[in-house]
Amino acid sequence: MGLSGNRAAGLFDGFMVGLIILNVVAVSLETVPDITRQYRLEFMAFEVFSLLIFCMEYLLRVWVCVEYRPEPDEKGKGPFRLHFITSPLMVIDFLAIAPSLLFVVGIDLRLLRIFRLLRLFKLMRYSPALASLGNVLFAERRALTATLIIMLGLSSFAATIMYYLERNVQPEAFGTIPHALWWALATLTTVGYGDMVPITWAGRLFGGVVMIFGVGMYALPIGIIASGFANEIHQRDFVIRWGLVANVPLFKGLDANLIRTIAKYLRSSVVEKDSIIAVKGHQADKMYLIVSGEVARTDRTGKITLKEGGFFGAKSLMEKSNYSASYRAETKGHFFVLDAREFHHLLDENPTLRERIEEAYKNIPHKDFGQACGPEEILSE
Repeated sequence: MGLSGNRAAGLFDGFMVGLIILNVVAVSLETVPDITRQYRLEFMAFEVFSLLIFCMEYLLRVWVCVEYRPEPDEKGKGPFRLHFITSPLMVIDFLAIAPSLLFVVGIDLRLLRIFRLLRLFKLMRYSPALASLGNVLFAERRALTATLIIMLGLSSFAATIMYYLERNVQPEAFGTIPHALWWALATLTTVGYGDMVPITWAGRLFGGVVMIFGVGMYALPIGIIASGFANEIHQRDFVIRWGLVANVPLFKGLDANLIRTIAKYLRSSVVEKDSIIAVKGHQADKMYLIVSGEVARTDRTGKITLKEGGFFGAKSLMEKSNYSASYRAETKGHFFVLDAREFHHLLDENPTLRERIEEAYKNIPHKDFGQACGPEEILSE
């Protein structure tokens, strides 16, 4: 379930995302006394409905998880399920429903009901972007921890200095270092509540220095996360490019470095529904790799639908030929396009690559189109 590219799975994902968001909204609205009094029964019915859905989803995931093992029929389903239950996302799923289950059986621990907000983290299961962000935070944990230590150290230093500069004139605001620490955090983060301000000339001068340091220091974690997130997205995009290129018969057998070189020459293109991509008889000067969407191939023998992972125009890379069929976008699609002229320019600069590809071209069926696995299958391998 989830992120499979299947239409039914996509509808299920959309339903679950909507239900999760509505649950978070409901938790917030329940804290408004007037709304709670008027719609108490509705809130309770919605909570019971959500609980049933989340419990069913949780149990079904536990039941079917063994089917995703390399050998689904092998023994040891119990230990595998136990290991699956203790995975981070499944722990979040359980904590999100546990308080409501306790309430149903008569145990009303209202403090624990705040865990219902953990349902928001279930979105990580249905959003590749959130999953990527989680990967970035984990990958950059050491750098983020180092910046946190630096920021806490700088805050403590600023609070200590301001304590000695202002304690005599403002004992109620800067009478202790913990009191001054609140000012240091508000100033370094550039929030500046204004409830505590230095009034001596030395305090104001030092406060200005702290403000300047704060702009730079608190930008560090933002820069680390932004850079890591961009690298994660680019890496994911490159894995898809690499996988799609490797699935083309012309490039099968090439080593990873050569395929990586070819993948760099791909350019991204988005085509609207019902757009004509290529016409039979026209010069074929590009190869198209289908990232998403569907393309109808039509010739005298009939119609074939190419989906994610498909390709066409492969012969154009080696021959100055014409398209043997017409291609039309049946849905809005995303493509990677390899221009024949750029491809031959690459071969001219890499004689080894030219030799390998020309040898491969002699030994494969000269087929202009084909269907291979899509991006999600490539990422899951």
